[in-house]
Amino acid sequence: YVRDPSIIWNADSQSYFLFSTGNNVSIFKSASLEGPWELQGSVLPSCSVIQLDGRCTIWAPDVHYVNEQYVLYYAVSTLGSQDSAIGVATSDTMEAGTWTDHGEVLSSTSGDTYNAIDPNLVQDDDGDLSLLFGSYWGGIFEARTVSRIFSRPDSLLDALFLQTLPGTHIAGGNGSAEEGGYIYKKNSTYWLFFSQGTTGTFNASSLPSDPYKVRSAQSNNTYGPFYGQLGNNVATENGPGTIILASHDNVYAPGGQSVYSDPNTQRDVIVYHYNLYSNVSGDAVLGVDFLDFSAAWPTVTN
Repeated sequence: YVRDPSIIWNADSQSYFLFSTGNNVSIFKSASLEGPWELQGSVLPSCSVIQLDGRCTIWAPDVHYVNEQYVLYYAVSTLGSQDSAIGVATSDTMEAGTWTDHGEVLSSTSGDTYNAIDPNLVQDDDGDLSLLFGSYWGGIFEARTVSRIFSRPDSLLDALFLQTLPGTHIAGGNGSAEEGGYIYKKNSTYWLFFSQGTTGTFNASSLPSDPYKVRSAQSNNTYGPFYGQLGNNVATENGPGTIILASHDNVYAPGGQSVYSDPNTQRDVIVYHYNLYSNVSGDAVLGVDFLDFSAAWPTVTN
């Protein structure tokens, strides 16, 4: 079972680490992008310290190496709820049993204009950090942060952010089912990848008309505006970006993506989850592909 995967290479252990929704953030490990992936344990086996429903069913991990430590953001929420929070944990090695939970960095509640789930830490060329987050409520947002958001001060949580929350509206909102935003810089362009459509548990006899898929948009600035291939602003205009990965062959409802610059292959890697058409009601599984940026718009290649 894999959902919302996030991947990174650990040079010290010569291993890839993959983190997934489920099991309070499952830790998988492999010597190769092609696997096999071996389950190592959980990031937070005793649940998150955040006191919200969902603290023992943690979602949407996002892992990075920042300032000589591994930093993993996660979401605490329940389906259909806006009572949500984003937390952060750190480790020197990423191995099971080495993670320290620092708790909440951002939260939302019913009535807010945003939902605090699906975090993605973004770092620009100057080293400045921002946090991308959000979903169906209001869309996807990006807020600039202080330089060490993963080391939470004891002062007010708002002190972590350098602009009024929820920050800059990046994409979605207005009832559009978009979530799981991920910003990735390639050359001089910032690319926004996000999931759009219906996900979850599927029934083969009544599949949704608009299943999950991965869409994309581009900008010359990490805060946007981001435009689809046809020139539509994904924050304000109809048409949520350009599809780069949709259901095909035995792949159904791909999404929950993240993108990684792999130091070994020197390629851009996209990881995501999907359901098998042949077992559409079964557990989601892992997809790993390359992204090709050689043309005007990225394409997914095996």
